[in-house]
Amino acid sequence: MTYLAIQHKNLEAIMGLLKANVYAATDILDTEEGVEFFSEKAREAGDFMPEIYFFIRRPISGKYKSIFRRLARQSILKLSLKITSKGIRGQYKKAVPFYKIGMPEFSLDETIQHNPLKIYEKSLSYKDIYGVVRKRQKRKVVLILDTSGSMYGRLLLNAALTSSVLAYNLEKEDYAIVLFNSTAMILKSINQKNPVIKIIDEILDSEAVGFTNIQIGLEKGLKELNKTRENRKSRFGILISDGNFNRGGDPVEIAKKYPKLHVIGMPAENDATQGIKTCQEIAKAGRGKFYAVNDYKEIPRALIELLSQT
Repeated sequence: MTYLAIQHKNLEAIMGLLKANVYAATDILDTEEGVEFFSEKAREAGDFMPEIYFFIRRPISGKYKSIFRRLARQSILKLSLKITSKGIRGQYKKAVPFYKIGMPEFSLDETIQHNPLKIYEKSLSYKDIYGVVRKRQKRKVVLILDTSGSMYGRLLLNAALTSSVLAYNLEKEDYAIVLFNSTAMILKSINQKNPVIKIIDEILDSEAVGFTNIQIGLEKGLKELNKTRENRKSRFGILISDGNFNRGGDPVEIAKKYPKLHVIGMPAENDATQGIKTCQEIAKAGRGKFYAVNDYKEIPRALIELLSQT
């Protein structure tokens, strides 16, 4: 009986082997039997597949790499659908004259403001009441993700999950995705219509390396946001970082140029207090909200909460 067959019900043992000796474990997975085993396990649950792919993506042969990447992507898509709420959309209220039956609500303030005399004389009619209509506001959003060495590890996989959650929530709106470390790259431009599958694959194959230059990430994000000139209220950026930068200038200064900039920050392994303080300062300078998370896995849900309030 092969090692893989013996471990058929013990994924933790395989993960342990991967962490201890990734090349020895890859030799086991880089087979028809390995692919068949994990394809079966992915159908049962599959939450572990992104982490498996993260370990083996470099040493595994090209013959099987695409299969394991597909299994990882499917896992991310399933999980993002569980997290996402399709009902979350940017909406705004508008008071209109002539309340009509069927409108969900009316504006007391607008009605009083436009009809003080009629209210005093108690001669108010239906035509004097201001109704409220809700309209979907098309948002313009730039997601700016830290993929530097200080954020290495599972955050790269959560970057794929977070981007997938954003794509589902803003599927009929405009968004851009910027990845940064020492430099910054546009994964998706705000004017592009990239499929979410392509976005996930590119993140899964990207590297979390280099130093941390938050300023260059924010500069690249602002350029994307400035491609649109709609109402400032509908345009905003979302920075996800641990706040510890060791390259570039002060990110607080560029944050001031955003219409609005929200920040999701998590404690760094080193100097967590200073990193979180920087994240708070960036959010304050960008007139946005600050969300602190304690674990990478909390980031997608923090994003959902932020989008629901923006």
